[in-house]
Amino acid sequence: MKQFRLAALGLAAAAAMFVAPSVALADCETGNCWGAVAFGPRGAWAYSVNEPSREAAEKSALGQCSGCERVLTFHNSCGAYASGDDGYGWGNAGSREDAEARALEECEKHAGNCKIRVWGCTAR
Repeated sequence: MKQFRLAALGLAAAAAMFVAPSVALADCETGNCWGAVAFGPRGAWAYSVNEPSREAAEKSALGQCSGCERVLTFHNSCGAYASGDDGYGWGNAGSREDAEARALEECEKHAGNCKIRVWGCTAR
């Protein structure tokens, strides 16, 4: 019986993961979706996508991150944040790959050992 309850709990958690993206999409209309990446010291970061406004995206990302001090937003696109030794970079573009490439390029202008820390894409 205990194994059955654990299996049921696992199925419920998996189902919630599949439902969550559609709920998030309901917050914005396709063609007017905002996202944000928040970051701070000691590797803190969080992101939010498919919000109905810039302010909502900023608030959501910052609300998920303990210690984040900065937030970068993007609209109907993808955003990425990279950090390295004593510096960071940010990029946004139409695809995840292009946003990550821009973030790494910007980071490498100011720091070494840059790595992508977080990315997100709106539904557009």
